Amino acid sequence: MRPPPFDYLEPTTVAEACAELDRHRDRCAVLAGGQSLVAQLNARLIRPDFVLSIARIPELAAVEATDAGIRIGAAVTQREVQRGLAGDTVPVLREALERVGHVPTRNRGTVGGSIAFADPTAELPAVLLALGGTVVLRSAGGERTVPAGEFWLGPFRTGMRPDELLVAVSIPVPAGGVWAFEQRHFRRHAKVSVVAGTAGDGILTVAAAGLTDTAVLLPDAAARFSSCASPSEGIAAVAAGVADLVTPNADHYGSPAYRRRLAVAATEAALRRVPGLAPETEAA
Repeated sequence: MRPPPFDYLEPTTVAEACAELDRHRDRCAVLAGGQSLVAQLNARLIRPDFVLSIARIPELAAVEATDAGIRIGAAVTQREVQRGLAGDTVPVLREALERVGHVPTRNRGTVGGSIAFADPTAELPAVLLALGGTVVLRSAGGERTVPAGEFWLGPFRTGMRPDELLVAVSIPVPAGGVWAFEQRHFRRHAKVSVVAGTAGDGILTVAAAGLTDTAVLLPDAAARFSSCASPSEGIAAVAAGVADLVTPNADHYGSPAYRRRLAVAATEAALRRVPGLAPETEAA
């Protein structure tokens, strides 16, 4: 068997991993679950000199409850989140992950990998953005925390430096928060995902993926809803606002007009599941 065209690195601590990244920088690709990276390697889309596996670093495989919410290590699999503490603590995470691939891919795919890959249609970035989550990055020089809204710069681009490793995501879990996730798609293409709810303060927040280059918040969701005379009108106004965020992309399965229709359908469905927003006759 022909050896791979790269050197395989397998550190056992975060410090070792950061030292390798500091040494190799742009010549190194990070491997967690491999659901995205392996496909890129097979297709020769990327040709790193080194592949650094973080799958066996215990610190990155932990899920911890904190005073502010929950911290999920970068190497925690999506299936573990669905079935464990994170899914119980943040139920909308479980809802979103049910739409990610299928069980075998969720058994291997990691939370950190999905966040770092920055697919503009991915489900988890929309959840992290809606709930005010943060991304924890570490390098040989120290650690920094980046708000979700500042982490993604465009399709498959993030603000992570070549010497940095995504070590965890943190999600606040305030008392009284209620959230709903909905997705509409055509054969898994042209998919639009919407997360809607409140963080316990009663202020409506709506985030979506699949509309533009990154997951995005509707900045005036609360104002749109509250300015309407009835819940039905408010839901329609918010859905129209989400649809207006759609921009053209290269997805030939879904024109901007079609994705706007998906955005309206997904947003209305999500809002009708948020307690206190749906019209009484429909909520009963």
